[in-house]
Amino acid sequence: MKISVTREDIRNGKPGKPTECMVALALKRELGISYASVGYREAKVLIDGQYTKLYLPRRVEKKIRFWDGFRFVFPFSFELVASGFLTGTAITLRARKVRPALVSPCGSPQPA
Repeated sequence: MKISVTREDIRNGKPGKPTECMVALALKRELGISYASVGYREAKVLIDGQYTKLYLPRRVEKKIRFWDGFRFVFPFSFELVASGFLTGTAITLRARKVRPALVSPCGSPQPA
């Protein structure tokens, strides 16, 4: 699911407040929930009486850290990754992008 952090989220968010930061406000709005607590790498949301952990992409972590320090960031969006880090399609998609490196073992004779 795509989450968009808008100018309003950025303007109304409070740095250093896990339940009131720009990403928490965006999660609450986009998911239609009343509770979201956001750290740098993950978020915890309350959906139908159950807490669910969501993993944030590294670039979102960088934006939150920058925003906490300087109170400035442009609107952005990101895809949510639910609990079960590096499982399912996320790991399958990454595996397709990996190419084996062409290296020759040390000490093996090189063709002339």
